[in-house]
Amino acid sequence: MVTVVDTAALDAGDRRPGRVADLLEATMSSRIRFRDPTAPPRVRLDGWELGGISVMRLDLTGDVALLRTARHARADPEPVVSLTVQEVGTARQEQFDARRVVTGGQLTATDVSAPYEYRWSGRGVCRALRIPAARLGLPADTVRRAAPGLHAGPLHDLVRAHVLALTRDAGRLSREPQAHAVAAATVDLARALLASAVGPGRPAADVLGETLLTRVRVYVGQHLTEPDLDAERIARAHAVSVRHLYRLFAAAGASLEQEVITRRLAGARAELARAGGRPVAAVARHWGFSDASHFARRFRAEYGTSPSGWREQAALRPDGGP
Repeated sequence: MVTVVDTAALDAGDRRPGRVADLLEATMSSRIRFRDPTAPPRVRLDGWELGGISVMRLDLTGDVALLRTARHARADPEPVVSLTVQEVGTARQEQFDARRVVTGGQLTATDVSAPYEYRWSGRGVCRALRIPAARLGLPADTVRRAAPGLHAGPLHDLVRAHVLALTRDAGRLSREPQAHAVAAATVDLARALLASAVGPGRPAADVLGETLLTRVRVYVGQHLTEPDLDAERIARAHAVSVRHLYRLFAAAGASLEQEVITRRLAGARAELARAGGRPVAAVARHWGFSDASHFARRFRAEYGTSPSGWREQAALRPDGGP
């Protein structure tokens, strides 16, 4: 993680609205305007790179407008699409002659290669992913056509949760070997989100079919600790049959049931490695194992030691980790 701007760490002179705007403009390639030139804003902007995707979190208190002009857009080396979740506060977005109110928790898509305006007053927090448009493989006008119906689209909640999780864990993920795989899955989700929001038709159906496995795996990850997560529920959430779901995983050389168990065991293993945690039985229940003995057998088969043995080993390591 790189903390790009943090006004709490600046001298008083550098917290002036004009100076803070300059610092933000150097990174965000937008014109930043604070309505009150005398009221110092409170700002923290963090950024990461994850497999060719830019990830950012902006926490800003003030009356601010982010203005992306045609000149800014022309200066970019390649077209970019931004997926943004307004985590805190209410914002107003304008692009392609369309105005919309963005409430807390809502996901929006922005074509960063075209002029736009994004503003709020008071405290606002947003989390965003910036994806090169070429990686999406969609027609150039897709964002313009998808944006009005994005919040009501079938994948809004799934992708919103993914953006929030990704921005929360980006620092750790960017250092891990699977960073590029996570980025590729994110691109698939973005493609499916935009294509489905445009409306029914052959292009949307094709993209949804191509990205089904990715979407199922992301859905599983988001609901991994819920004990009622089973094939029937997963199939229903994706409007496919259980038989189709099993065929999908078999074609990828995988098993749905085994993947769920393996990921639950990995989550439990990571939790057990943290100091001062819950009893083993409580950890097992949290990760979807109703029977502690069954959990212990599966854990030993996977990792060659018991859950309590793994916890003891982890406690002896300086970093408490594997």
